[in-house]
Amino acid sequence: MIKKLLNKIISRYKFVRGDINLNNRTGMLHRSWGHIFSNHIMGDYVEFGVYKGASLAESVYQYRQFYNWLILQKKSDEQWRQEVSKKSELNEKVFFHGLDTFDGMPENNEQNFIFKKDTFKSNYNEVKKRFKNFDEKILLYKGLFSDNKEAFVRNMDNRKISIANIDCDLYQSTMDAFNMIENFLQIGSIVLLDDYNSFNADNNKGQRKALIEYKSQTSFIFEPFFSYMFTGQAFLIVQKK
Repeated sequence: MIKKLLNKIISRYKFVRGDINLNNRTGMLHRSWGHIFSNHIMGDYVEFGVYKGASLAESVYQYRQFYNWLILQKKSDEQWRQEVSKKSELNEKVFFHGLDTFDGMPENNEQNFIFKKDTFKSNYNEVKKRFKNFDEKILLYKGLFSDNKEAFVRNMDNRKISIANIDCDLYQSTMDAFNMIENFLQIGSIVLLDDYNSFNADNNKGQRKALIEYKSQTSFIFEPFFSYMFTGQAFLIVQKK
């Protein structure tokens, strides 16, 4: 009886039953981690623009669902599932990196009242406290992205990125983020641009401008994956030139 019940529970977790069509950040992160675990792509999660830590925390929660699914696959009644799960590089733990000034938007010339200096101000200590009891390795970087590049590169030693969530609104901040992740992206990485269609979806402003410029410099080829919320767009790294 107990064995039958256990098999029923295990069978239920052959797949993670989340809503991939949920058009919010939970759905976005669920779909992103689903892609990573379906393809067994080992890499860290990096978020530029942490604010109060809600999406960083949600990413950890979504990651846990899929990590637990991977562990349960090892007890599957199907031999091939056991073999795949045991060989997966995702048995190694993922690190979560969160970068933000925590002092609000930096000085910028975007000329948009939504993103003027000091908007989106948060509290570094409160955000740090939010992750105090998390088992996962959460690395927070306070200050301008460019000022934290050395520390970030040091922590990324011999690691790759699976998901880069670039939620920093501004052209220059987005370019700084791209420059930091360039050497850690891989085929299959997801790049999330949370404000891709801000600035009225003007190609000459914000994240659209940054992506156009970055694509002209990098050897990575981007392909649209899915849109989310009101202004967000996910991209897949599908090839190198």
